[in-house]
Amino acid sequence: MKFSIIIAALNEEKMLSLNKDFFERLKRYLRAELIIVDGGSTDNTVDVAKSLTENIYFTQPLRSRQFNIGAINAKGNYLIFLHADTKIDKLAMSNIKIIKQDYSWGFLKIKLDGKDIKYKFLSICINLRSRIFNYATGDQVLVIKKTLFNQLNGFKEISLMEDIELVDRLKNIANPTFINGTAITSVRRWEKFGFLTTILRMRYLRLLYYLGVNPKKLIKMYK
Repeated sequence: MKFSIIIAALNEEKMLSLNKDFFERLKRYLRAELIIVDGGSTDNTVDVAKSLTENIYFTQPLRSRQFNIGAINAKGNYLIFLHADTKIDKLAMSNIKIIKQDYSWGFLKIKLDGKDIKYKFLSICINLRSRIFNYATGDQVLVIKKTLFNQLNGFKEISLMEDIELVDRLKNIANPTFINGTAITSVRRWEKFGFLTTILRMRYLRLLYYLGVNPKKLIKMYK
C-alpha cells in the first residue's frame, strides 16, 4: 500500500459528514487506507467514522498523539495528515498519486473556503510565507514518507504547534516539495473568533512558542 490518510478527530461529526463523499473519493483514487483517530468525542463522530473506515483508534484529545497513533498503525509508505475540515482538489490528488520514491516530504498551497476577499488575501499571504520560509502548517496537508517520519520519531506530543515543530525538524533533513494543487480548508476558526482577532492571536502564540513558552500554557490561550 502506497498511501495512508490519517485524520485526528475530536467532535467532528459535522465535518466528517459534510466531507464524507470527498474522503471516499480520495481513498478510492489513491487506493489508500483511511485511518481516523478519535480523541474522546462526545458527539456522533465515531459513528460517522465507522461508516468511512474500519481503521479507527482511540486516545486522549491531543492531536499530536492522535496523528502518531495513526502513523504507527499505518501500512502505507507515505502518510497524508489531513484535518477533518480540509479537502484537496483534483490536481493535488493527481500529483500526490505520482510522487516518486525519492520524495521525502511536502505540502499543498492553501485556499480558505470563505467567499469574502479577506480570506482570499489571507490565503495568498499564507502561501507566500510558505514559499519564502519553506514551511507549512497542518492545514496545508503534510505528506511525509513514513521512513522519514519514523526517523524523526513522529510528532512531538505537545498541546499546540506540533505541526510547526515537526516541520522545523523536517527542514533540517530535506527541503519540502511544493505539491502542485490546493488544500481547501474551513474558515470556521476565523468565523468563530473573528478574523483579525484570530490572526493576531496566532501570531502572538507563535511568537511565544519560539520564545520557549510551554505549549500547555499556549493551548489555554488558543482556546
